[in-house]
Amino acid sequence: MLTLTAEMFESLTSTIVTNLGVLLPVGLTIMGIMVAVSLIPRIIYKFL
Repeated sequence: MLTLTAEMFESLTSTIVTNLGVLLPVGLTIMGIMVAVSLIPRIIYKFL
């Protein structure tokens, strides 16, 4: 039987935290670009 300990998850949690520090800003930037691309044409059509 396999017993899971906290030491087994230390490397996993540190890897996830490190990657989140990099991926979160990149993901937010990509999401912001996608929202802007969808909203800008709507705004332009409203004023034309």
